[in-house]
Amino acid sequence: MTRISRNTFLAGLTAGVLVVTLGLPGVATAVPQARTGSACTLRPLPLPADLNGQARAVDPTGRFIAGPGYRVDGEDRQPLLLLWATRPGVWNQPRLTVVEFQTEPQVDSINRYGVAIGTAYVGDVHRPWRYTQGRLEWLPVPPVVANVSVHSINARGDIVGSGAVEETETALPLLWPADRPGTVEVIDIPPHYGAVEIFDDGTIVGGTGVSGWVRHPDGTTDRFTVPGARWVYVYGARGNWAVGRFGIGSEDEDSTPVRWDLRTGVATALHPALGFPQAVNSQGVVLGTRVVDHGDRLVTLPGAIPDVQIVISGGIADDGLVVGYVNGGTRLLPARWTDC
Repeated sequence: MTRISRNTFLAGLTAGVLVVTLGLPGVATAVPQARTGSACTLRPLPLPADLNGQARAVDPTGRFIAGPGYRVDGEDRQPLLLLWATRPGVWNQPRLTVVEFQTEPQVDSINRYGVAIGTAYVGDVHRPWRYTQGRLEWLPVPPVVANVSVHSINARGDIVGSGAVEETETALPLLWPADRPGTVEVIDIPPHYGAVEIFDDGTIVGGTGVSGWVRHPDGTTDRFTVPGARWVYVYGARGNWAVGRFGIGSEDEDSTPVRWDLRTGVATALHPALGFPQAVNSQGVVLGTRVVDHGDRLVTLPGAIPDVQIVISGGIADDGLVVGYVNGGTRLLPARWTDC
């Protein structure tokens, strides 16, 4: 495994700009021990026998879960939004709500109050939506921006995402503020690229290109990167952490999963077995496609049977609850994993 050497901030940097000098990949270090934790348990989510479904998002508390699904009726395939909710102290009895959709939804995030957001492909364009208290609504988009996607919603209901200017294809980070319903704003973070997370205090994290960025509630911006990398993608963030990938060659070549400490800007290369980081929780635990990285160990999500059943993760709560889905051979089945 290659690892990025740890360094703290350089003294005398311009205020408000995070720049960390990191060693290039190539220094051999010990890697986390990969094993399947004996306590890590697959727990299917309730789903009627005539439905297929996935769990793609979980709120930080682990109480609310959301994902796409569909029902096959003859030759028709009815797209659905699936929402699971548990009562405090009764986590093992989730209540399922099924919402009919006009087109198959992509589900991106759900907050601690059960408000879900995502994107749907409608009329040859991506359109962002929000579902709350039994009501589905389409979110506004800037007039010259196309293919708008939403990525994260916080407890207040603020939403962030991204879009592209039609004429130049320039990517823009976007904000839908909860205190100004019906409006959308372009976040002024050049070079732009998308916003991937918004925290409860209004902090926004995003980034693609050569660096990631953090926009604080007071409007100041810090940057984090991997010096020597030709490109960086940020996939998710929570608490003091962000996760993504970086590469020192072209984007078609090998890349390395990475976690940043947003307090210091220090980047740590993660075990290659992690694959593409899906999410990180407030404890810094990173969720990969089929494994959970605790820093000192990797835990494989159980449930995969070669050539029959696969496991795909979707999100991780602050208590370590993981959501995703398995392919049972005849249909997709939403699932949770506990104590991983």
